[in-house]
Amino acid sequence: MAWLRLPARLHRAVNVFNPKLFENLSLAAFLAWVGLGSDALSSSAYGPPEIYYALKGHEYLSVFLAIGIPFSVFVISAGYKQVIALFPDGGGGYHTATSLLGPLAGLVSGSALIVDYILTAAISVASGTEALLSTISARWYDERLLFDLAVLLLLMFANLRGRKESIKVLLPIFMAFVITHIIMLGWGLASHVNDVPQITRDTVTSVQYDNLRYGWIFIVALIMRAFSLGGGTYTGLEAVANGVHIMREPRVQTGQRTMTLLAASLSLVAGSLIFLYLMYDVHGHAGQTLNAVLYGAITHGWTLDGIHFGHYATLITLVTEGLLLFVAANTGIITAPIVMANMAVDRWLPERFSYLSDRFVSHNGILLVGVASIAILLTTGGHVRILVVLYSINVFITFTLTMAGLSRHWFSQRHRGAPWKHRLMISAFGFMVTASILAITIFEKFDAGGWFTLLVTSIVIIMGYLIYRHYMGISKMAEELDETMLDMVPDHLQPDPALPMDPRGATAVVFVSKFDGVGLHTLLTAHRMIGSFVKNYVLLLAGVVGQGEFKGITALEELKVYVETEANQYIAFCRNEGLAATWFATYSTDRIQAMEELANVAVRYFPQSTFFAGRVIDSAYQSPFWRLLHDEVSFIVQDRLQHDGFTMMIVPVHVRGIPSRPPRITLPISMPGDMELIQPDKAGCA
Repeated sequence: MAWLRLPARLHRAVNVFNPKLFENLSLAAFLAWVGLGSDALSSSAYGPPEIYYALKGHEYLSVFLAIGIPFSVFVISAGYKQVIALFPDGGGGYHTATSLLGPLAGLVSGSALIVDYILTAAISVASGTEALLSTISARWYDERLLFDLAVLLLLMFANLRGRKESIKVLLPIFMAFVITHIIMLGWGLASHVNDVPQITRDTVTSVQYDNLRYGWIFIVALIMRAFSLGGGTYTGLEAVANGVHIMREPRVQTGQRTMTLLAASLSLVAGSLIFLYLMYDVHGHAGQTLNAVLYGAITHGWTLDGIHFGHYATLITLVTEGLLLFVAANTGIITAPIVMANMAVDRWLPERFSYLSDRFVSHNGILLVGVASIAILLTTGGHVRILVVLYSINVFITFTLTMAGLSRHWFSQRHRGAPWKHRLMISAFGFMVTASILAITIFEKFDAGGWFTLLVTSIVIIMGYLIYRHYMGISKMAEELDETMLDMVPDHLQPDPALPMDPRGATAVVFVSKFDGVGLHTLLTAHRMIGSFVKNYVLLLAGVVGQGEFKGITALEELKVYVETEANQYIAFCRNEGLAATWFATYSTDRIQAMEELANVAVRYFPQSTFFAGRVIDSAYQSPFWRLLHDEVSFIVQDRLQHDGFTMMIVPVHVRGIPSRPPRITLPISMPGDMELIQPDKAGCA
């Protein structure tokens, strides 16, 4: 008997139907807070400083912002708790805009999120490097880009190895940040608590003075300007809603607990920092971040037994801050591929972005985010104050669309008896806050780099629209092919009694994805070419587990039912035509691996096998655009089979149609047993 030689890795396939798999890969609220919440918490390194810089000459207004920032954080997080409840399978702002405002709004939101997460990785690494360089000589500042690139490459490698593994490695860093900042900020507030009455009196006096000199409109406008330019403080709040599908059951409760932890921690850190800037009257120094100056002021005079250890305390705090920023960069690298996969399922991006690797990560998305982040850093020189402008605009595009969608949803529920008033008030207020920040940021910083992020986001939107049109055009033509080919199939297939199959006879083995025109065309072409001496027909189906299916055991079971239903339609058609047929199926995150393993099984039971696969082609077949949007797995499998001495023919289908399921960890194969080959009416059933 002939055997197909497969790589050893195929013999270590993971059973994706194992319920413990999702439990092992899912995140509890605490780990989700670490992995997805670090982005928002670490934004305290660059968000509050931008707020304080925007108040130059009127720093007394920090009192109002130290109160307003935490309040608005909780308002936005309350809105995203609604998103988690409405969309427990994840998707966050993208799914909210798509479902509640329409597909085009979803495209805008998703595109903004992709650019935002790329910028998350870039600004977090750049800010983290600046925090670490604040602890050493300023002469190293000119080398920061080298540090940035090294950190990004390290994070890309860690995430390609798997999501949960990377989070567990970063857990000690996150906890070190929390502990050191509780001590540092708590001491700073407690040691100057007696200054609060004086700060209050000075604030009242300054407000009265500016009101007489400039008017109250000036004061409000200055607060709103600082509020908007510090929009980077809020970034990361949407990450929990985007990644809720990777959380432990019950997902909604886990996601909402994670959001509460995130909002509370961010409010305390950001609000405390803004107030402490005013309390200690800090100003930026060359080669040091504003936080570094503040921590130095807080620890000045810390001594123990004559030993001054304040410098070391500042050093440790800055190191944990810098490392947490690297954790935040990791969040962008984790979450962007999730958004991209969701958009790929909806055909806004190439379908390959929905594929999962054998480590349950989206290799294509991770690589794209990493490379794009490197390009952004090189373009901006790694300057945080430039990056923060680009960063905050995109996230508030998504915030605004999300709050608008929620407001529309709850308003539409007013006549359905649902508790809508309270939720509408939260989402409507959130919309006003986020839309105001977005508008002011664009107006204030358009010439300072805002135009660039709007241009990039617009390019992503246009590309997404063109990709969608391409796929929809192909789908329309595929429907025409289906109508043509399926016309020959009786409306109600009543298969004749199964014909006996001959394991030693010549066998036509056909790769198919579903019961459609492409599959039937390939099957009938194979029958026309070699049907005169073929004894058996074997259909091979690879159920591809992409981002859309990898959300729980229920989704996988639905995929299994779908694949088996399609396979049984082929068997019914073959038997109706008097052909001896059976099928094999497997389920995998890697389409090539699945097809190789199916071929191995087919050869094991039918050594005299000739393989066939359909390939859609049109006038644009050879263009780079076509190759980007459509994988070449059939040719890869053909090369490997021919290398091992087997024949595989690619059947051209001159109609623009594509498989409906995005092709890629292999599950148990549904296959007949040895005795079932003699009783083919049972063959192919799992």
